[in-house]
Amino acid sequence: MSRPALLLLSLCLLLLSGMAGADGYRPQPFHARYSVHVNGLKVGEIDRNLRIEADGRYVLENLAYTTGLVALFKKDRALERSTWVYNDDHVKPIEYFAHYTGRAKDVIERLDFDWQRNIVSSLRDGKITEVTLVPGAMDKLMHQAVLRGDVAAGMQHIEYPIADRDDIKPYVYDVLDSEEVVTGRGTVRAIKVRKGTTTFWLAPEWDYLLVKLVQENDDSTYASYLQAEK
Repeated sequence: MSRPALLLLSLCLLLLSGMAGADGYRPQPFHARYSVHVNGLKVGEIDRNLRIEADGRYVLENLAYTTGLVALFKKDRALERSTWVYNDDHVKPIEYFAHYTGRAKDVIERLDFDWQRNIVSSLRDGKITEVTLVPGAMDKLMHQAVLRGDVAAGMQHIEYPIADRDDIKPYVYDVLDSEEVVTGRGTVRAIKVRKGTTTFWLAPEWDYLLVKLVQENDDSTYASYLQAEK
């Protein structure tokens, strides 16, 4: 599995200062593992965990890596981490960090949110750029927590301003129907959500945890499935 492919799956799973869900939803800590497949072949796994620090900071980590025979030839790894706080049910991102390793050179990416200056600083390939923040801006990992809350609140069409490198980009989601999904933890009814060519399922019974994701490209299908939750 190439690093771009692993990176794509890792970024796809990101599909989980803004506002919490309309009902004041806050995600509960969890540790979940997902299998990663390309055209039906398992090529890796993703470990995701959310913890709450003693000072009240939320930290979401996403670690994607190749496994099995694929790992013998391509030891790819993508670590992403997002830190944010809640203030009166409003979300303020603090920092986003990503480290991609593999056969090519390592890539480090970092975003630092300065709400006093209203600036987000982006570090990529040794270059720092600054972008003016807009109301509700989040990073591309932690906005999942807000998305889960907004789906829980019954919203059908959702748009977020996401800080990504040297720009603020709109991420648009449409909530569809619900259906049963088979996972490593059992069968559960999940709400289907779509963003572009990516479709994923969130399980209300399990605190709107991501249980399945599928992305269709021109010549490939990327998929991820919940295997276990600790």
